[in-house]
Amino acid sequence: MTYHQSSAVSVATVITAATVVLIGYRFGRAHAAWLDVRKTRRDIPAKRRAAWAHTRPLFFGSLLLLATFAAAAYDASH
Repeated sequence: MTYHQSSAVSVATVITAATVVLIGYRFGRAHAAWLDVRKTRRDIPAKRRAAWAHTRPLFFGSLLLLATFAAAAYDASH
């Protein structure tokens, strides 16, 4: 099978769009969870656990994305 640059560009576009949507969703959920923690007066430990449960995947996903960019930059430079 031959390599078509337009095919690679379209795949990269779809992956980028999906990543942006996923990061936006995660950011929104983490932000809403922390707003719940601030608004509540009781049951704070449970709300805080829920907030961290939404924040943790966002943080580690961001680290994974940065590691991917660093690996791509290293690969492109060599």
